[in-house]
Amino acid sequence: MQRHTSFLALGLVFVAGAAAAAPPLAQEYTGRGTQVYRCEANGAAPSWQLLGPDAHMYDSSGKIVARHFYGPSWQANDGSEITGKVLVANASPEGPANAPWLVLRIISEHGQGMFARVRAVTRTDTEGGGTPSQACTAANQGVTVKMPYSARYVFFSRP
Repeated sequence: MQRHTSFLALGLVFVAGAAAAAPPLAQEYTGRGTQVYRCEANGAAPSWQLLGPDAHMYDSSGKIVARHFYGPSWQANDGSEITGKVLVANASPEGPANAPWLVLRIISEHGQGMFARVRAVTRTDTEGGGTPSQACTAANQGVTVKMPYSARYVFFSRP
């Protein structure tokens, strides 16, 4: 039986990375880099906290077209930049070693380039990037770990 993960956000339905009744597709890229975690005190016991991505977006020919970093934000080679806010996060169907699948709403945009008019982003098909498997303890608080990952990013434009 095939497992499907559904997202409902912005009035759109995303099923296993495919969009139904979605606004026009702006762009699709492969993200590759790391998800950065830090071992931090969090209440009674330390735990891994996601700081954010440190990655690049690649087009279908393998050319780097943008940088993806803490925010979460994306900055295109043309200078346009967007920052998103996570609306939905679902565990990867492939297990916890993989970063969650996300739906993000764009909360700020700057510049008139490839990211102008983008209103939503999905991240699916993640490989790697999940929470570190090593223990986060009082002895290693403050330690930063970079978990390699790749994912499919789809940027949806405003109608």
